[in-house]
Amino acid sequence: MAEEHESAQRKLARSKMREAIELFQGRHPERGVEMMEEILEIDPEFFEPRMWLARHYAAIGEHRLAVSQYETMLRIEPDNEQLWEGLREIDAAAADRLHRLHHVAPDPFVSTRSTDDLDDFDDFEDEELVEEEEEEESAVAAPFRGDTAGDDIFVEDDAIEAAESTVAALPWDYEQDTELRERLDQIAPFVDVLDGFDLFWQDAATWRRLLVTAIPLHDSGWHELDRLVGQVSAFLKAPVPIILTVEEHTCCPLPLPLSEPTLIVGEPYRIALSPHEMLFVLGASLHMFLNQNAQYAWAADHVVERESDRSGLHGKVLEAAHDFTVGWDQDVPREEVVRLAKIAHAWEQRAVLSADRAGLLCCEDPEGACRAIAVAVGDPYRDASLSVERYLEQFKDVPAAQLAAIGLSHSPWTDRQYAAYRIQMLRWWATTDDYKRLTG
Repeated sequence: MAEEHESAQRKLARSKMREAIELFQGRHPERGVEMMEEILEIDPEFFEPRMWLARHYAAIGEHRLAVSQYETMLRIEPDNEQLWEGLREIDAAAADRLHRLHHVAPDPFVSTRSTDDLDDFDDFEDEELVEEEEEEESAVAAPFRGDTAGDDIFVEDDAIEAAESTVAALPWDYEQDTELRERLDQIAPFVDVLDGFDLFWQDAATWRRLLVTAIPLHDSGWHELDRLVGQVSAFLKAPVPIILTVEEHTCCPLPLPLSEPTLIVGEPYRIALSPHEMLFVLGASLHMFLNQNAQYAWAADHVVERESDRSGLHGKVLEAAHDFTVGWDQDVPREEVVRLAKIAHAWEQRAVLSADRAGLLCCEDPEGACRAIAVAVGDPYRDASLSVERYLEQFKDVPAAQLAAIGLSHSPWTDRQYAAYRIQMLRWWATTDDYKRLTG
């Protein structure tokens, strides 16, 4: 009788679920599972197909996918003890973390805080952090045109203490890259964000929605890209990712550490860069699939909370991730959130330099690599013939320390000023013994 009062949407979903079960139990089990996922796009709050999928994934050992289904159901019914019990049977740690987020004590100041009280947080401005970094780095900065702007250009402050690294550094990694990653690993709120993103990467339904307009490489006609990706993957010993193209310019390809690593490449690169320059771009991008660099980069971007274009894919990814990381900063003092953002930003500054080095190793052309950096952070259509020297001309009077000292609101991956610093650093590294040794 209950089914008689269901909405047309639910009735359609229920009918398709019966069909999916028949397919699964018959000769097409894979199609049955796919159809169950499709049903959730019709009716996201229909628990029966979610529970079916959760049990199916648990039975075949795909525990992350099972946990993802339980996470979604518990966001809808957080007091359902049967759901909590089912999640604990699969992943007790994930259940404890989610339970903590759902049942965290309310902020006693929320009900009494006035609008005027919130103004106290306005003192935490990026400009203040930039001034601190400029004061520290100006004492050791090398001349902009010099070739000695090396390891000591970044100086650690009191919030960024050296830590013994447990991450195996890649041969081309920038100094302090792994140290700062180890520092992030020691901060519980950042680990919570990483855990949330782990679930996000496995949520197939969300990713089908986010990537609905992306074009598979074989449909884009960009045949040269497939060959270049294979070449770079073999050189770096990195996984060969699924390549999807988008019409928008992403400033740098987006590495998505999904169950099958996926790289989003903007079509404008095809017009603006030569195949040789694309080797640099792809090398820097595939570097992100090594050592979990992509996982850390997305998590760092999330905690820094920069303004991003919500209409672009990068912004949509960060926005969707919020559902999986909710509560990471709850009950964390504001000064600790700012401190974490500063450390994450500092790591990103080093991480992009490591990625640049990987790209250079793949193309072995310092000037081509530097031009790719300059073009990528601008307008590829306008800058298709841009030279490196013309790009650097606009920064000729800016000391190296100021180029490096970008505030939290500026992403090291896409900022034009920091790109000038990246070019300087890459030119310098190309003269070092380390580069010559790695290129053989």
